[in-house]
Amino acid sequence: MEPCSPGSPVTPLRSFRTGKSYLAEMCSARILVLCLFSACCSMAVGYRADNDPEWRRLFEVCEVGRYGHKRCHSNPWQALLVGNVLLLATAMMINGYRSHYVFLGAVTFLGSTGVISTEQALAGFSSPGNIAFQAVLLLVAGIQDSGVLDHIFSRLLGTEEKDTKAFLRVQLVTALLGAVVQQTTVVVAAAPALQRWAPRAGWSPREVLLPVSTVGAVSQNLMIVTSTVALTIYQTMPEAELQMLDPALACIALTLLTIIYCIFLAKPLLSSVGKETHLDNREHMRHQLHNRYYLSFQVAKGSFLIDSTVAQAGLLSMPGAVLVDTDFPIDQRMKAGNLLNFAATASGVAQIRNRSPGLVLQGLDPLAVLGAQRHRRRLFEVGIAPGSSLIGCKLPIIFNQATCLAARRPQPHNMASPPSRRPRRRHSQGRVEFFWDANANDDIITIELGEFREALNVGDILLVEAFLEFPDLPEVETDFSFVALVPESAPPRHGRTVDQRRGWLALLLLGSVILFSLMEFGDLVFLGLAAVTCCVVFNVVHRELVLQRLNLPIFLTIAGGLGVGQAIKASGLANAWAKMVVAAGHHVAMGHPIGVLMALSFITSLLSNLMSHTATAALMAPIAMKVCAAESMKLKTAAIVLMLSANASFATPFATSANIMIKGMGPYEFHDYFKFGAPLQLLFLFAIPALCALQFGVTAPFEV
Repeated sequence: MEPCSPGSPVTPLRSFRTGKSYLAEMCSARILVLCLFSACCSMAVGYRADNDPEWRRLFEVCEVGRYGHKRCHSNPWQALLVGNVLLLATAMMINGYRSHYVFLGAVTFLGSTGVISTEQALAGFSSPGNIAFQAVLLLVAGIQDSGVLDHIFSRLLGTEEKDTKAFLRVQLVTALLGAVVQQTTVVVAAAPALQRWAPRAGWSPREVLLPVSTVGAVSQNLMIVTSTVALTIYQTMPEAELQMLDPALACIALTLLTIIYCIFLAKPLLSSVGKETHLDNREHMRHQLHNRYYLSFQVAKGSFLIDSTVAQAGLLSMPGAVLVDTDFPIDQRMKAGNLLNFAATASGVAQIRNRSPGLVLQGLDPLAVLGAQRHRRRLFEVGIAPGSSLIGCKLPIIFNQATCLAARRPQPHNMASPPSRRPRRRHSQGRVEFFWDANANDDIITIELGEFREALNVGDILLVEAFLEFPDLPEVETDFSFVALVPESAPPRHGRTVDQRRGWLALLLLGSVILFSLMEFGDLVFLGLAAVTCCVVFNVVHRELVLQRLNLPIFLTIAGGLGVGQAIKASGLANAWAKMVVAAGHHVAMGHPIGVLMALSFITSLLSNLMSHTATAALMAPIAMKVCAAESMKLKTAAIVLMLSANASFATPFATSANIMIKGMGPYEFHDYFKFGAPLQLLFLFAIPALCALQFGVTAPFEV
């Protein structure tokens, strides 16, 4: 490091960005070339439509007046403008831009240019289905926070079955839960349990996680209320008169097809030989432990960790935490009361507490010391200041509005730790085995590999759990040199019996909403809001956390998508695209209407693999409506085809948030998703139109 001399110019480490760099990031060369090509083609089509009545009729929009008079008009240039806006929006979403931002920008532009009215642009924000889905998300958040889903998975998976029978069981469990809650929620709850369960059943987590995500994506189509895609189509295509269980039969058949596919092809396509790279990451982490706390956790009574090894429980790959010692052999199954000692960062401690509800922190229990209002507590790192009243004290320490969980003493990087017992890995006959190396010395830069037993001194750093007003207390300013909030460190809500009861209550409320909606006891939106009210009253979701639990991106995506759909219909672009889809479908199926359904399914699946499946549903819904009107096809059949096809996005890692979530857990590469998902995608291309046609029919009855 070179010192700066007085008066010498200072060069910033990172230069400030210019407007040109922002523009280059938003409009990459590929997007720019695509837009220029599209603009040139649009101009050619526009001039042709001005001079050719047949081309002009491609963009014709017909409306029925108040007295039954049919009025038609055509504005090719407006339709082509909408088409170019959508092409740019699609390209931006494929390049990683968030769909809700893109859709809001598109709706703003289309509203400003007069393509759609203010009422059409804002219709999605007052959509009952959009509001009802946010209510369902709050119920699911209450279930997830309580650890009930993890408990259900651990109980239903069992421990005895082996190989194919075990794999079939996990797929059926996933399908069952996926039919009630969102795919992403199921995967979040299932991933830790599956990482513990898979090795016992003769599978690797890599061979299980992607199939589970796939089955969850298919099974969530059982009811309209459990899928954002279904709710988007429900709102965009009201003429289809969709009922809650309309997709159920096709969903069950497709789920069974997916399970059979996964049973026979998961192992051949997702073999884990040579893929255990996450273990190498632990070796790298062991050399970066100079800023870690040493904490002891105990396996709680009734914990789902009981009867599993630490490797099966996923405790060797916790983010920000390394298991350094146990009071039992590493390969032995855990029992209630066993101790596990971790060296962890502050965020790693938060991860252990939230991801492993079966582990209880040894020593002072923050729940017993600090009591209620867990939603207002976080982890803080604080440094002992000169003159602090805590100098000379020893752990454990309780002070105003906080309790100390651990402490560490920063030391130079060249100091070595004393010998310690550490879990090591070795390869034996192609397998990875763990053993204890008593002579290991990995340069863990802490005062001692064990509990902090010395008296506190200036510069020591404490990890405390405290209320949010803790940094503003007068004694904090005098006792501590700094106070740093640990992000996302709210304590878990699964430490008491009442927490689990609240989770079961949320599950009961969600089931009641679905049941009452099926029995038509009330509108879905009011049933959902009533259930949310019960959740707040019974503290399943704390009233101060309600807004945090809402998913604003999904709300904005659906709202913006409905506005874009209005523009597609109003401009006549939907009519032009519908005629192209019909022509392609007739060419594929030699004039049979099912070819049109196959064309709709193919385009929808392709787009949903490249961008948000909710955005895809919003774009394709008005096109499907025009197709059905032109071909006298049943609108309900096309709506179900769109719903199933948009959720059938298996071939890319960024198709769904669940696919992104499991990417590092496998680990999976892009080609893994394509290799596993593309054949299933091809099967669905034929299965979805066929099943929907069999259940609902293809051609609409002729009305006199």
